[in-house]
Amino acid sequence: MRFWWEVGKPRIAFGCKNHVEAQATQKKWFPYMKGGAYRKWYGNQEYVVNWYKDGVEIKNLVGENGRVASRPQNTDFYFREGVTWTDLSSAGFGARYLPQGFIFDVKGSSGFPPEDLIPEVLAVLNSKWSQYALAIFNPTVSFQVGDIARVPVLEKNRLSSQILSGLAHRAIIIRQQESTENETAFDFIAPPPWVNGPELAIQRRIELAELEQRVDEEIYRSYGLSGDDQQTIEEELLKGNIIV
Repeated sequence: MRFWWEVGKPRIAFGCKNHVEAQATQKKWFPYMKGGAYRKWYGNQEYVVNWYKDGVEIKNLVGENGRVASRPQNTDFYFREGVTWTDLSSAGFGARYLPQGFIFDVKGSSGFPPEDLIPEVLAVLNSKWSQYALAIFNPTVSFQVGDIARVPVLEKNRLSSQILSGLAHRAIIIRQQESTENETAFDFIAPPPWVNGPELAIQRRIELAELEQRVDEEIYRSYGLSGDDQQTIEEELLKGNIIV
């Protein structure tokens, strides 16, 4: 595993759809989702891993005891578009969009809903209601795949789905814009402008907060949560019992 800048972008295979396409590139390094710091919507894309010839070196790496040291798990899901999160975080749960082309491990736990549901699922997982539900399912700082899978996503509610998907899309775009100014991110283009960089950052934070508020409002409405339910969730969040 390496930081991407230790390898250089020309040696990295970005955006592969599957194992066949990955092998066809004849490249050694591929984007690797390792988890990282608490962050919602998008980001923490800094690492690459040696997956040359479908990970032949990793799969055959032998430890000091003479046994195979690494057994990659869930490789059928490698390179697929989905949702990812950090499995262990004292700062709270934050779901992020996982673009096509990534390899992942348990630290960068990932889920793979149908592609057309990814934005909606991301919005639901990043809502206050979801944070509250996850704290009930598993009141620890470890976020397991089984716990995430228990968070219900409404079906056959086209209007709500469109609203949540639109809000999630915009939140992702804002985070992507931030990444283009972050020297450690895959998306880096240039540092923030000197003239209005701080103002742009403030504007993005304000818009993101407004988007997240609208997500919460839509979740409360579409899930039929009463005023008392909403008050309970908000009070628990304010107490610090649940971190968002």
